Amino acid sequence: MSVGIRREMTTGSQASEAARQNASLSELADQDLVALMVRGDKHAYRVLVERYYRGIIGIARRMGLTGSDAEDAAQDVFVRVWLHREKWRPEGASFKTWLYRVAVNRVIDLKRKPQFVDGSDLENMPDEAISPVEQLAQHQEFRRLRNAIKLLSEQQQIAINLFYDRELSNQEAAAIMGVSVNAMESLLKRARKRLREELKAMG
Repeated sequence: MSVGIRREMTTGSQASEAARQNASLSELADQDLVALMVRGDKHAYRVLVERYYRGIIGIARRMGLTGSDAEDAAQDVFVRVWLHREKWRPEGASFKTWLYRVAVNRVIDLKRKPQFVDGSDLENMPDEAISPVEQLAQHQEFRRLRNAIKLLSEQQQIAINLFYDRELSNQEAAAIMGVSVNAMESLLKRARKRLREELKAMG
C-alpha cells in the first residue's frame, strides 16, 4: 500500500472518529459540555457553538444589528467564551443564561459605538439564522409588529426578544438582564401595553 493511500485512509479515519465524537457529545447536557470545554476540549466547545450560534445571531438582529454586524457579535461572544472558559463557575447561572447575558451586553456595547448603523434596513436583510418567530415576521401581517417593537425602549425590546423569540422563562430572562423577576414581569407588561398602543396607532 502506498504512503499516499495510507495517509488518505488515516485522514478519513480521523474525520470519521471526529464526526462520531461530535455526535456523541451533541447528546450531552450543557453543563457536561461546559465541564469538558473548561478542561480545553475543543470538540465540546464546537458543539456548544453549534447549539447556540444561531440563537445569538437572532438576539443580535432582534436588538438591531444587521448582516455581518450580527455575525461578528456572535463570533465575538464565542471567542470570549473560549478565552475565559476557566472562569466559568457551575454554581452560578445556567450556561445558557450566562451566554445570553454576555450576548446582550456585547450587542449593547456594539450599538453604542459611533459606527453603528441603526438597522433601519433590517426588513430587507436576507436572514439565514432567524428563529421560527422571525420567520413568521417575514410575512406582511407580522411586519407591523416588528415595526412596533422597534419603537419600544431598548430594555423592553430585549425583554420581548428573550421571552418570546428565545422562549425563555421570566426567571431566565430576568437573570440575563440582571433584574428581579418582578421587574422583568413589569417590563414585559409595559412592553405589551406599549405594543398595543403602537399597533393601534398604525391602524
